[in-house]
Amino acid sequence: MSKNQSYDDLAIFLNKSPQSVHNRPKRRGPINRLNDLNYRDWMKFQKSFFHYSTDNDLVGELVHFFTKAEWTTGVSSKSLIIGVKEFRVESIESPRSVNHIGQCDSISSATALIRETSELEGLQDFILVDLRDLVSSKDGLDRFLLNQSSFCCALRSSLKADRYGCLLISLPWTGGSGFPYPWAVAAATRGHLRLRDEKVGLISSEDKVFYVIVVQANDETRFFEKLTTKSFSHVDNTKARPIPGWVMPRSPPRKKREILHPGKFPETLIEQFIKLFTAENDTVFDPMVGTGSTLIAALRTQRNAIGVDLSDQFIQIARDRIKQEQEPALFPIAKTNADVFLGDSTRLHEIGELDGLVFDYVVTSPPYWSMLKNSGSENQQRRREQSLPLTYSNDVSDIGNILDYDEFLGVLERTYVDVAARIVTGGILTVIVKNIKKQHTLYPLAWDLAAKLCKANGCLKYVGTTLWCQDNVGLKPFAIGTHWVSNILHTYCLHFEVSR
Repeated sequence: MSKNQSYDDLAIFLNKSPQSVHNRPKRRGPINRLNDLNYRDWMKFQKSFFHYSTDNDLVGELVHFFTKAEWTTGVSSKSLIIGVKEFRVESIESPRSVNHIGQCDSISSATALIRETSELEGLQDFILVDLRDLVSSKDGLDRFLLNQSSFCCALRSSLKADRYGCLLISLPWTGGSGFPYPWAVAAATRGHLRLRDEKVGLISSEDKVFYVIVVQANDETRFFEKLTTKSFSHVDNTKARPIPGWVMPRSPPRKKREILHPGKFPETLIEQFIKLFTAENDTVFDPMVGTGSTLIAALRTQRNAIGVDLSDQFIQIARDRIKQEQEPALFPIAKTNADVFLGDSTRLHEIGELDGLVFDYVVTSPPYWSMLKNSGSENQQRRREQSLPLTYSNDVSDIGNILDYDEFLGVLERTYVDVAARIVTGGILTVIVKNIKKQHTLYPLAWDLAAKLCKANGCLKYVGTTLWCQDNVGLKPFAIGTHWVSNILHTYCLHFEVSR
C-alpha cells in the first residue's frame, strides 16, 4: 500500500476528504482495519453502557462494528446471529452476508447450529448468540455450565482467528439484586476464548439490565475461577432489598483541595446508599476515606461516620470538610458526629481509636489496582500538567502500589473480611470498584473481588450490584482503528450482607 493510499484510508475513516489530509503535514495515522465506521460512529460505540432501544438496532450496531462489508481481499464478511427473534436480516446492507436463526431452545441446539453453519458456509467473521432466555435461572445456568466446553469450542473453532463473538445475557429481574448470571457465563468462556469487554444495556422502562459479553477467537492470558450458584454465597430473594440496577448521580464540581485526590466519588451517590441501608443516627464507616466524601454524605443524611486513611494530607482535607459541614445554620438540624483517623486499612487492629466499635454500614472504594501508575493514560497526563498527585500516596503500605494483580486481590479480600467482622449482623458492606484493562487484557476486578468475598461458608453474601453509570464523561479514542478498547464508564457498586 502506498503512503498516499494510507492517507486516503485515514481520511475516509475520519470522515474527511482525502485532499484535506494531503494538505497537512504527512503523518502516518491509524488505518481502520476493524470496520467501515467513520470516527463519529466509532466513538458512539466506545461507551461501555448504552440505553437499549430494540434488538434489531442492537444487533445491527454490533454487526457493523465488528465487521467490514468487504475485507481488503474483496471477500464479503460473514456473520451468524442465533436466538434473536426480533431481528431483520434486510436491515444489514449487502455485500455483508448475515445468517439469522431466530429459534434456539437450548445450549446444545446453539452449539449444533454454530457447528453446522461453519461446516456449510466456512469460518465466520462475527457470531452473536442470545442467551437471555436460556440463562435466566439457576437451572439455565447449570445447563450452560454443563455444556459450556462444547459450546465455547464450537464458537472458537467457527470464528476466524482474532475475530469477535458476542453473548447476550440478562439479569431477569428488575433492579440490581440477584445472582449475577452474566459474570458466571463470562468466566466460563475464558478457558476457550479471550474475554475482551462487557457492555451493559439499560432497559429504562423496566429497570432491567443485560450484558453484551464480547469474546475474541484468541487465547486468554490468565486463569479465571469458575462462578456457580453453589460456590458463590448470595441472597436468593431478589425482593428482599430494593436495590437499584443503576444510577447516574450528578455532583457539583470538585473543589480545589478535593481534586488532589485522584479517585473521589460523588456524595450524592453515597447518600443514596446510606438512605437505603441505614437509619438515622446509625454509624457509617469508610476504611479508605480519602478526602471524606462518605463522611459528608453521612452527616447530610443524619448519620454518624468514621473514616480511616493513610494520608495525613487527605485526613486534614476531610477534617476541614467536616468542620465546614457542621458549621451552625440558621435553622440547625439534629447534629450527628464524624471523625477521621490516620491508619492503614489493611491493619485495622493497630488503630486504637477503632477498638470496640461496631458499624451499621460500610461503604468504600479501593484503588483500582495499580492503574494510577499507568503513565501513558490521558488522565495521568492531565493531572501531571496541573501538578496534581498521580497516585494516592508513595507509602509502601498503600495497596494501590501493589503491582501483582493476584497479590492485590488477596490483600483486598483479607481487608474486607476484617472490615466485615466490625459490621453488625445483617449490615451491608458496599465496595465501589471497576473492571479494568491493561495491555489488551481485561481484569474483571469487580467480579474477581465479589467471587473471593462470597466464598461458600464465608461471612459475606452477595446482595446485588448498582451500576454507577457516568453519562457526563467525555469519550476517549483509545486505539481507534487498530484495536478495540472501550471507555469503561460504568462502575460496580457491590453490596454484601454480613452473616454469622
